[in-house]
Amino acid sequence: MIAPALDVKKTWVSRELKHNRQLFRAQFSPDGKFIAAGGQDKLVHAWELEGENKMTFDAHKTWVSSLTFHPKAKCLFTADYLGVIHCWDYESGGKPKWTIPNADQDNVRALVVTPDGKYLLSAGDDAIIKVWNPANGKPLTQLAGHTECIFSLAISPDGKHLVSGDLLGCVRQWNLGNWKPVRELNAKILHTRLDNFIADVGGARSLAFSNDGKILAVGGMKEAKSNAFCPGKPTVLIFDWASGKQKIELGIKGKSDGPFNALRFLEDGTLIGHTEILHTNSELTFWKTDTPDPLHSISNGSAYDLSLHPDGRQLLVPTYVSGGASGNGARERHREEYPPNKTSLKIFSLSAKPAEDKKAG
Repeated sequence: MIAPALDVKKTWVSRELKHNRQLFRAQFSPDGKFIAAGGQDKLVHAWELEGENKMTFDAHKTWVSSLTFHPKAKCLFTADYLGVIHCWDYESGGKPKWTIPNADQDNVRALVVTPDGKYLLSAGDDAIIKVWNPANGKPLTQLAGHTECIFSLAISPDGKHLVSGDLLGCVRQWNLGNWKPVRELNAKILHTRLDNFIADVGGARSLAFSNDGKILAVGGMKEAKSNAFCPGKPTVLIFDWASGKQKIELGIKGKSDGPFNALRFLEDGTLIGHTEILHTNSELTFWKTDTPDPLHSISNGSAYDLSLHPDGRQLLVPTYVSGGASGNGARERHREEYPPNKTSLKIFSLSAKPAEDKKAG
């Protein structure tokens, strides 16, 4: 089957899956047949896209914070805010295949598996990258060097290097296999700590390599105005991978004031990013990385993850849907009546609608 022509300016929502709680993370399986998601209800959900059959996995004791698929085996790895990692057979369900009870002292914010399937890597609030055997969850080594919590991990397309981004905007490069540190890239503009702040704000929230490995994109926000609700200026920094030097800074069209939590490159070099914003819509943004202004932008509810289908034409966005109340509103009513936030798992088609294609032809 011939894939439709890529045309991000004609991106549209081709499918939605609704869920009654907020889901932070959602990913397509490597074969494109499943979606897995997790978040506030402590459960892991897997939808089979043909027919929408659904399985639910129950083992986490708190919110699910991150997840990733094994690139070859039928395994799904999920982590939570207590530092626990579970491995699941996402086709047959049941209990976890294995569990790591203490992968982090607190929140595991990022999980990634190397393309060859040899290593599972985790990172989070204790600022140490852990390397695990994905077959059994046994520890292999640890990578120390960051001084604040790690938000993001990514593997270079050639499978030789790991990059990690932290709260202070430090992006570190490591060799895979011998695990030696290589260099640091400076994304410190994504971190803010003013004199009247009681905490650091920002960080390298997201990382993505271009398909040819020549560009590394680092997402977050700069110029935070406070550390209460933490509004700032959503920003993506583009680095030349060979030199490690920043090439350009990308911005937004609209009014979103939260960081870029997720980034993905398309086959033609287009970069996609998604922001968050409090109480209102954020943005799904598309750029050509040699131009600071977006190529295209779509208003959408806040999202913390993006996943590109193996066909390269479908983008999964777990979109926040407000329950109608927030903040301290729960104190003014019975907590059992406090409406939870919800999620719309939106699948965006990155091409013209079939009717438009037919008309153009």
